[in-house]
Amino acid sequence: MSTITAARVAPKARTEADPVGAPAPAIRLTGLGKRYAHDGPVVLDGIDLEVAPGEFTCLLGASGCGKSTLLSIVAGLEKPTAGAVEVADGGAAVMFQDASLLPWLTARRNVELALRLGGSGLSAPSRRARALELLDVVNLADAAEKRPHELSGGMRQRVALARALAQERPVLLMDEPFAALDAITRDLLHEELQRVWRETGRTIVFVTHNVREAVRLGQRVLLMSSRPGRIVREWQIADEGPRRIESPQVGTLSIEITEHLRREIRRNA
Repeated sequence: MSTITAARVAPKARTEADPVGAPAPAIRLTGLGKRYAHDGPVVLDGIDLEVAPGEFTCLLGASGCGKSTLLSIVAGLEKPTAGAVEVADGGAAVMFQDASLLPWLTARRNVELALRLGGSGLSAPSRRARALELLDVVNLADAAEKRPHELSGGMRQRVALARALAQERPVLLMDEPFAALDAITRDLLHEELQRVWRETGRTIVFVTHNVREAVRLGQRVLLMSSRPGRIVREWQIADEGPRRIESPQVGTLSIEITEHLRREIRRNA
Protein backbone atom coordinates (compact mmCIF):
# COMPACT_ATOMS: atom_id res chain seq x y z
CA MET A 1 0.00 0.00 0.00
CA SER A 2 1.44 3.35 -1.00
CA THR A 3 1.54 6.20 1.49
CA ILE A 4 -0.03 9.60 1.00
CA THR A 5 2.17 12.67 0.99
CA ALA A 6 0.07 15.81 1.40
CA ALA A 7 1.21 19.39 1.26
CA ARG A 8 -1.08 21.99 2.79
CA VAL A 9 -0.86 25.30 0.99
CA ALA A 10 -2.85 28.51 1.13
CA PRO A 11 -4.84 29.17 -2.03
CA LYS A 12 -3.46 32.02 -4.09
CA ALA A 13 -4.00 33.68 -7.39
CA ARG A 14 -1.57 32.79 -10.15
CA THR A 15 -1.68 35.94 -12.20
CA GLU A 16 1.75 35.79 -13.77
CA ALA A 17 2.00 34.85 -17.43
CA ASP A 18 2.42 31.17 -18.21
CA PRO A 19 6.14 30.32 -18.49
CA VAL A 20 7.41 29.82 -22.00
CA GLY A 21 6.73 26.23 -23.05
CA ALA A 22 4.45 25.51 -20.09
CA PRO A 23 0.96 24.22 -20.96
CA ALA A 24 -1.85 26.67 -20.37
CA PRO A 25 -4.18 25.76 -17.50
CA ALA A 26 -7.19 23.65 -18.42
CA ILE A 27 -9.25 25.95 -16.18
CA ARG A 28 -8.40 29.46 -15.00
CA LEU A 29 -10.71 31.49 -12.77
CA THR A 30 -9.78 35.08 -11.96
CA GLY A 31 -11.65 37.15 -9.39
CA LEU A 32 -14.76 35.07 -9.96
CA GLY A 33 -17.93 36.29 -8.29
CA LYS A 34 -21.61 35.39 -8.45
CA ARG A 35 -24.84 36.77 -7.05
CA TYR A 36 -28.35 36.01 -8.27
CA ALA A 37 -29.81 39.50 -7.86
CA HIS A 38 -28.35 42.99 -7.99
CA ASP A 39 -28.80 43.44 -4.26
CA GLY A 40 -28.96 39.75 -3.34
CA PRO A 41 -26.45 37.79 -1.24
CA VAL A 42 -23.06 37.03 -2.74
CA VAL A 43 -22.81 33.32 -3.59
CA LEU A 44 -19.19 33.25 -4.80
CA ASP A 45 -16.58 35.89 -4.10
CA GLY A 46 -13.06 36.51 -5.38
CA ILE A 47 -12.23 32.98 -6.50
CA ASP A 48 -8.82 32.64 -8.16
CA LEU A 49 -8.02 29.14 -9.31
CA GLU A 50 -5.97 27.29 -11.89
CA VAL A 51 -6.35 23.61 -12.72
CA ALA A 52 -3.57 22.05 -14.78
CA PRO A 53 -4.25 19.82 -17.78
CA GLY A 54 -4.81 16.25 -16.65
CA GLU A 55 -5.19 17.19 -12.98
CA PHE A 56 -7.80 15.55 -10.73
CA THR A 57 -9.14 18.21 -8.36
CA CYS A 58 -11.78 17.62 -5.67
CA LEU A 59 -13.94 20.43 -4.33
CA LEU A 60 -15.30 20.20 -0.79
CA GLY A 61 -17.58 22.40 1.26
CA ALA A 62 -20.75 22.57 3.28
CA SER A 63 -24.14 22.44 1.61
CA GLY A 64 -24.97 25.77 0.01
CA CYS A 65 -21.40 27.01 -0.22
CA GLY A 66 -21.57 27.39 -4.00
CA LYS A 67 -19.76 24.27 -5.23
CA SER A 68 -22.40 23.38 -7.80
CA THR A 69 -22.73 27.02 -8.86
CA LEU A 70 -18.99 27.16 -9.45
CA LEU A 71 -19.16 24.01 -11.56
CA SER A 72 -22.08 25.41 -13.58
CA ILE A 73 -20.11 28.57 -14.32
CA VAL A 74 -17.09 26.59 -15.51
CA ALA A 75 -19.41 24.49 -17.67
CA GLY A 76 -20.92 27.60 -19.21
CA LEU A 77 -24.39 26.84 -17.83
CA GLU A 78 -24.38 30.02 -15.74
CA LYS A 79 -22.61 33.36 -16.09
CA PRO A 80 -20.53 34.97 -13.35
CA THR A 81 -21.34 38.49 -12.21
CA ALA A 82 -17.66 39.31 -11.70
CA GLY A 83 -14.30 38.04 -12.86
CA ALA A 84 -13.23 35.86 -15.75
CA VAL A 85 -13.45 32.18 -16.70
CA GLU A 86 -11.12 30.44 -19.12
CA VAL A 87 -11.55 26.78 -20.09
CA ALA A 88 -9.38 24.77 -22.48
CA ASP A 89 -10.43 24.72 -26.12
CA GLY A 90 -13.25 22.22 -26.49
CA GLY A 91 -14.87 23.16 -23.19
CA ALA A 92 -16.21 20.91 -20.46
CA ALA A 93 -18.57 17.97 -20.17
CA VAL A 94 -20.69 17.63 -17.05
CA MET A 95 -21.77 14.54 -15.11
CA PHE A 96 -24.45 15.00 -12.44
CA GLN A 97 -25.65 12.92 -9.50
CA ASP A 98 -28.65 11.78 -11.55
CA ALA A 99 -27.59 9.79 -14.62
CA SER A 100 -30.59 11.26 -16.54
CA LEU A 101 -30.51 8.60 -19.24
CA LEU A 102 -33.30 8.55 -21.81
CA PRO A 103 -35.37 5.57 -20.65
CA TRP A 104 -36.52 4.48 -24.10
CA LEU A 105 -32.95 4.17 -25.42
CA THR A 106 -30.47 1.40 -24.71
CA ALA A 107 -27.17 2.17 -23.00
CA ARG A 108 -25.45 2.15 -26.39
CA ARG A 109 -27.96 4.48 -27.98
CA ASN A 110 -27.75 6.90 -25.05
CA VAL A 111 -24.02 7.19 -25.72
CA GLU A 112 -24.58 7.36 -29.48
CA LEU A 113 -26.97 10.27 -28.97
CA ALA A 114 -24.22 12.22 -27.19
CA LEU A 115 -21.91 11.55 -30.13
CA ARG A 116 -24.53 12.74 -32.61
CA LEU A 117 -25.53 15.87 -30.68
CA GLY A 118 -21.89 16.67 -29.97
CA GLY A 119 -21.17 17.05 -33.66
CA SER A 120 -18.67 14.21 -33.84
CA GLY A 121 -19.12 13.99 -37.59
CA LEU A 122 -19.14 10.21 -37.40
CA SER A 123 -21.38 8.11 -39.58
CA ALA A 124 -24.09 6.02 -37.92
CA PRO A 125 -22.01 2.80 -38.04
CA SER A 126 -18.99 4.70 -36.68
CA ARG A 127 -21.08 6.17 -33.86
CA ARG A 128 -22.26 2.70 -32.94
CA ALA A 129 -18.68 1.39 -32.88
CA ARG A 130 -17.45 4.37 -30.85
CA ALA A 131 -20.31 4.01 -28.34
CA LEU A 132 -19.38 0.37 -27.82
CA GLU A 133 -15.74 1.38 -27.32
CA LEU A 134 -16.73 3.91 -24.67
CA LEU A 135 -18.97 1.43 -22.87
CA ASP A 136 -16.03 -0.97 -22.88
CA VAL A 137 -13.89 1.76 -21.30
CA VAL A 138 -16.30 1.80 -18.34
CA ASN A 139 -16.55 -2.03 -18.32
CA LEU A 140 -20.14 -2.08 -19.53
CA ALA A 141 -19.93 -3.37 -23.09
CA ASP A 142 -21.93 -6.47 -22.18
CA ALA A 143 -24.89 -4.29 -21.16
CA ALA A 144 -24.91 -2.16 -24.30
CA GLU A 145 -28.38 -3.27 -25.42
CA LYS A 146 -30.05 -2.93 -22.02
CA ARG A 147 -32.35 -0.03 -21.20
CA PRO A 148 -31.85 2.08 -18.06
CA HIS A 149 -34.54 0.26 -16.04
CA GLU A 150 -32.60 -2.96 -16.55
CA LEU A 151 -29.43 -1.49 -15.07
CA SER A 152 -28.38 -0.96 -11.45
CA GLY A 153 -27.69 2.54 -10.16
CA GLY A 154 -23.96 2.01 -10.50
CA MET A 155 -24.34 0.74 -14.06
CA ARG A 156 -26.44 3.77 -15.00
CA GLN A 157 -23.71 6.04 -13.68
CA ARG A 158 -21.17 4.15 -15.79
CA VAL A 159 -23.32 4.82 -18.85
CA ALA A 160 -23.49 8.48 -17.84
CA LEU A 161 -19.69 8.53 -17.59
CA ALA A 162 -19.37 6.96 -21.04
CA ARG A 163 -21.81 9.55 -22.37
CA ALA A 164 -19.73 12.37 -20.84
CA LEU A 165 -16.56 10.92 -22.38
CA ALA A 166 -18.34 10.74 -25.75
CA GLN A 167 -18.37 14.52 -25.88
CA GLU A 168 -14.57 14.46 -26.26
CA ARG A 169 -14.17 17.53 -24.05
CA PRO A 170 -10.79 18.08 -22.38
CA VAL A 171 -12.43 18.88 -19.03
CA LEU A 172 -14.87 16.66 -17.13
CA LEU A 173 -16.92 18.27 -14.34
CA MET A 174 -18.54 15.85 -11.89
CA ASP A 175 -21.17 17.07 -9.43
CA GLU A 176 -21.51 14.44 -6.67
CA PRO A 177 -21.99 11.66 -9.24
CA PHE A 178 -21.78 8.80 -6.72
CA ALA A 179 -23.62 10.34 -3.75
CA ALA A 180 -26.77 8.22 -4.13
CA LEU A 181 -24.93 4.89 -4.38
CA ASP A 182 -24.19 2.38 -1.63
CA ALA A 183 -20.66 2.28 -0.22
CA ILE A 184 -19.48 -0.83 -2.08
CA THR A 185 -20.80 0.35 -5.46
CA ARG A 186 -19.30 3.78 -4.86
CA ASP A 187 -15.91 2.25 -4.08
CA LEU A 188 -16.03 0.18 -7.27
CA LEU A 189 -16.84 3.28 -9.29
CA HIS A 190 -13.95 5.12 -7.62
CA GLU A 191 -11.67 2.45 -9.06
CA GLU A 192 -13.30 2.75 -12.49
CA LEU A 193 -13.04 6.53 -12.48
CA GLN A 194 -9.38 6.45 -11.46
CA ARG A 195 -8.63 4.00 -14.24
CA VAL A 196 -10.53 6.04 -16.85
CA TRP A 197 -8.80 9.22 -15.70
CA ARG A 198 -5.36 7.68 -16.06
CA GLU A 199 -6.19 6.18 -19.46
CA THR A 200 -7.81 9.27 -20.98
CA GLY A 201 -5.79 12.08 -19.40
CA ARG A 202 -8.93 14.16 -18.82
CA THR A 203 -8.85 17.12 -16.46
CA ILE A 204 -11.41 16.35 -13.74
CA VAL A 205 -13.07 18.63 -11.19
CA PHE A 206 -15.07 16.49 -8.77
CA VAL A 207 -17.55 18.00 -6.29
CA THR A 208 -18.34 15.94 -3.19
CA HIS A 209 -19.52 16.24 0.42
CA ASN A 210 -17.54 13.13 1.31
CA VAL A 211 -14.08 13.99 2.65
CA ARG A 212 -12.77 10.43 2.31
CA GLU A 213 -13.97 10.31 -1.27
CA ALA A 214 -12.06 13.51 -2.03
CA VAL A 215 -8.84 12.20 -0.46
CA ARG A 216 -9.32 8.81 -2.15
CA LEU A 217 -9.58 10.36 -5.62
CA GLY A 218 -7.92 13.75 -5.84
CA GLN A 219 -4.46 15.01 -6.52
CA ARG A 220 -5.64 18.24 -5.00
CA VAL A 221 -8.42 18.92 -2.50
CA LEU A 222 -9.91 22.40 -2.25
CA LEU A 223 -12.05 23.51 0.70
CA MET A 224 -14.69 26.18 0.17
CA SER A 225 -16.13 28.48 2.81
CA SER A 226 -19.79 29.47 2.92
CA ARG A 227 -21.59 32.79 2.66
CA PRO A 228 -19.94 33.72 0.38
CA GLY A 229 -18.11 30.83 -1.23
CA ARG A 230 -14.35 31.25 -1.29
CA ILE A 231 -11.50 28.77 -1.56
CA VAL A 232 -9.94 28.91 1.89
CA ARG A 233 -7.70 25.85 2.06
CA GLU A 234 -5.87 23.54 -0.31
CA TRP A 235 -4.17 20.18 0.05
CA GLN A 236 -1.92 18.79 -2.66
CA ILE A 237 -1.58 15.01 -2.57
CA ALA A 238 1.35 13.26 -4.20
CA ASP A 239 0.19 10.81 -6.83
CA GLU A 240 1.87 7.63 -5.62
CA GLY A 241 -0.52 5.15 -7.17
CA PRO A 242 -4.08 4.00 -6.43
CA ARG A 243 -5.44 4.57 -2.92
CA ARG A 244 -8.00 2.65 -0.94
CA ILE A 245 -10.74 4.57 0.84
CA GLU A 246 -10.28 2.43 3.99
CA SER A 247 -6.50 2.88 4.15
CA PRO A 248 -4.97 4.50 7.28
CA GLN A 249 -3.30 7.12 5.11
CA VAL A 250 -6.59 8.25 3.60
CA GLY A 251 -8.14 8.21 7.07
CA THR A 252 -5.43 10.38 8.62
CA LEU A 253 -5.67 13.14 6.02
CA SER A 254 -9.48 12.90 6.04
CA ILE A 255 -9.52 13.62 9.78
CA GLU A 256 -7.44 16.75 9.26
CA ILE A 257 -9.59 18.03 6.39
CA THR A 258 -12.80 17.21 8.27
CA GLU A 259 -11.67 19.38 11.18
CA HIS A 260 -11.16 22.34 8.85
CA LEU A 261 -14.56 21.68 7.27
CA ARG A 262 -16.20 21.64 10.72
CA ARG A 263 -14.60 24.98 11.54
CA GLU A 264 -16.05 26.47 8.37
CA ILE A 265 -19.49 25.09 9.15
CA ARG A 266 -19.37 26.38 12.75
CA ARG A 267 -18.16 29.77 11.56
CA ASN A 268 -21.20 30.14 9.33
CA ALA A 269 -23.77 28.44 11.58
